Amino acid sequence: MSASPQLHPPASPTYILRGHAAPIHALHIFHQNLRIISGDAEGWTIVWDLVSKRPVAVWKAHHGAILEVKGFSLHAGNLTEVYTHGRDHKLCVWRFRTQDEAFLQKTLPVDAAPQSQPTQPWLVHSLPVNALNFCAFSMLVLADQTPEPGDPPSPSAALIAVPNALDSGAIDLFQLPAERRVCSIPAGTAQPTGMVMAVQLFHSVSGELCVASAYEDGRVMVFARVAGADWRWEMVYVSRAHSQPVLSIDVCAAAGYFVSSAADARLVKHPVSGLGGEGTSVDTRHAGQQGVRIRSDGMVFATAGWDARIRVYSCRTMKELAVLKWHKEGCYAVAFADVSTSDSSGAEITREGEFSLATMQRQRAQKVQRTHWLAAGSKDGKISLWDIY
Repeated sequence: MSASPQLHPPASPTYILRGHAAPIHALHIFHQNLRIISGDAEGWTIVWDLVSKRPVAVWKAHHGAILEVKGFSLHAGNLTEVYTHGRDHKLCVWRFRTQDEAFLQKTLPVDAAPQSQPTQPWLVHSLPVNALNFCAFSMLVLADQTPEPGDPPSPSAALIAVPNALDSGAIDLFQLPAERRVCSIPAGTAQPTGMVMAVQLFHSVSGELCVASAYEDGRVMVFARVAGADWRWEMVYVSRAHSQPVLSIDVCAAAGYFVSSAADARLVKHPVSGLGGEGTSVDTRHAGQQGVRIRSDGMVFATAGWDARIRVYSCRTMKELAVLKWHKEGCYAVAFADVSTSDSSGAEITREGEFSLATMQRQRAQKVQRTHWLAAGSKDGKISLWDIY
């Protein structure tokens, strides 16, 4: 008799972060995979320590749902910078130092409200932007500006892309720290596209500044800045790959492609320019996959499903590799750890005979940095952390 095939038990999350009392709309892993930031439908933002699995800072960043969050570690990890985009039509930049963490509010939204006035990070920018069409901002950090001795910290120079306030199909680009709008990019087509649903700034392999955008009518486009021109753009790719509004896109600039998902059941892999040919489309039979994120090594990407499933796909073949099931309600956001960071941190620094508390803390941090985390945020207010290949 032939042996029956071995059945593997269903995958289970490594850990569950419980703290939000509202659906989670945004996630981002940063600080060499040691921190994760989350934003929810009631405007709360939480920065978590992935080693201790406890909050570092908790504050109400917006008077409305949060569309996107991004976290950055600056100045050798001694400064944290957080970008939040809310439905209150504001894009905020927050900052706090390592020594400030002891004083920042830690009370989670699911717990009782603090009796005293909570201490929150320093608000360094509050930019009025459009949030009518649920399109989250995208950003490119241009430089890390180190302040002169005695000067207050200066925010990083960055480009921010958001929907235009008047033309819902156009895109505005703002520059920080100047807080000025540098240009607007129209949809660039004679037919109405509807609202901008997703946008992403990136540099192409050749160094061109590009913007990938997706629209309500199912179309996706890529614009490239014209060399030598003052913020003029040309469309280099357009495709109407979806029959329903596009929900999200993510770009793998190094490999020259991006992936889109929509309210329909299709996932599409597009070239970043028309020179790359046509896109590759697959019918997944699972409508409503959003929050598309490509892992830093370009090998896999993940989606958050309205059916409460997190799905992992091969970037090369577009085949489904894994279905992760734990949440009972729909998922809206996913985030990957930086695999290049995790792979480069493998060298142990423990010395023989050294068993101090500091050594144990270093070992725990190194283990977290090497883990290939996939985080998923759900309507149930919980964040599941998965260790995947």
